[in-house]
Amino acid sequence: MSADLFQLDLFQLIDAWKSLRLLVIGDAILDGYLSGDANRLCREAPAPVVAVNQRQDVPGGAANTAANLASLGARTQLLSVMGADPEGERLRQALEHRGVSTALLVSSVERQTLAKQRVMADSQILVRLDQGSTGPISPALEQALIDRLMQQFCNCDAIVISDYDYGIVTPRLIQTLADLQAEQPRILVIDSRRLEQFRSVRATAVKPNYEEALRLLGLSRQSTTRVEQITAHADRLLDLTGAAMVAVTLDREGAVVFEPGQLPIRTDARPVPSNQTSGAGDTYISALTLALAAGATPTTAALLAATATAIVVRQSGTTVCRVEELQQSLLSDPNSQPSGKLILDQSDLASLVQQYRAAERQIVFTNGCFDILHPGHVAYLTQAKALGDVLIVGVNTDESVQQLKGNDRPINPLSDRLTVLAALNCVDYVVPFAELTPKNLIRIVCPHIYVKGGDYTRETLPEADLVESLGGVVRILPYVDNRSTTRLIAQIQALRC
Repeated sequence: MSADLFQLDLFQLIDAWKSLRLLVIGDAILDGYLSGDANRLCREAPAPVVAVNQRQDVPGGAANTAANLASLGARTQLLSVMGADPEGERLRQALEHRGVSTALLVSSVERQTLAKQRVMADSQILVRLDQGSTGPISPALEQALIDRLMQQFCNCDAIVISDYDYGIVTPRLIQTLADLQAEQPRILVIDSRRLEQFRSVRATAVKPNYEEALRLLGLSRQSTTRVEQITAHADRLLDLTGAAMVAVTLDREGAVVFEPGQLPIRTDARPVPSNQTSGAGDTYISALTLALAAGATPTTAALLAATATAIVVRQSGTTVCRVEELQQSLLSDPNSQPSGKLILDQSDLASLVQQYRAAERQIVFTNGCFDILHPGHVAYLTQAKALGDVLIVGVNTDESVQQLKGNDRPINPLSDRLTVLAALNCVDYVVPFAELTPKNLIRIVCPHIYVKGGDYTRETLPEADLVESLGGVVRILPYVDNRSTTRLIAQIQALRC
């Protein structure tokens, strides 16, 4: 497989991460795992006896975010407070082993290091023992953190706040960060259980999970339609957090990314057992931050974050994504090259197509209004996808639908039409276009196969000459009788009469 063009794009972006200087601020946690066999119950109580044969200490919380950034290639420092105790020393060693600088860590006898010790048997957690200080740090320790932040801020390319509300990220520290950001803005990404307190910071991006987003919005949990529930409140999330971008992670449903005035960006995820998702959010925010700091578009940043997360959830325990694993996944895994299903804008389309061509994949392109999705559409799109490896669908904007179909169309707005199409398994990517014909999109995509329905012929298709001049072929698929949006509208109107 030729990967030259592919490497020039995503691989050069990932290579640039090695030159980036990252600062992580937040609550550092020691995640411990005691593993062994449990073959009997103890005499004192009906509890299993675990014969421990392995002990593992790994960075958790903000420390895991720092470890992920370092494993992805960045020069990373962690700013936090921990206790002057054995757990703190074990955490320091675990960080240094993973390439994270501990020069900015503050050790204090006033604090007990946050530690979460898990006892495991046959890969199952039997009990978790938590310890450590969770109250606010003292004014003296707070000032020590602020002094270090002010010294290091200008030396950083990007900053990640990993706030578990365990007393490290105080109101004064947040205000200091807001003042520094106002004077000399940096790429600043925040993961916090209390994002509303960071509104004045004006972050580049924030990353709430589903529960955190619900709390911000004052909504109740849903077991289905979670994406639609959150998407309906995108503007409120942006306003409440003050961020330029909000990435809501939805575990088994992937993530959805919002920007003001832009269509949502969706990425999918593969369902995995819950015991394999520990630390996945840290990986997501790390890859997202590095991509943005290296100049990636939001769509590309979301794609890389989803791909990195898909790697770590295949592993148990708190873990990291190594840059070599990310590169190999992008090269060899057809489901992550690129990963996820996305609603694209045209600025990201050329990069996407370049990657698929480098991977020698057949690109199929079609377009339409897709106003009311019906079985004819589904059959047509399923046949189109069967012709190649990747199906990209161009969708007319509301204004262009009006010009084509009349002032009473579309029935469904563009955002709804894009969301419904993106939910089809046969559709890989959807991209809106405002022109009456998709010629500009065709020039960008240069599809191997351009598909239209049986109500067209090669001679009546205005895009045919362009497609063939670019080296593609035109395929007219059979028309599904008695299935059309116009017919559905007429039937609905007849029922009303």
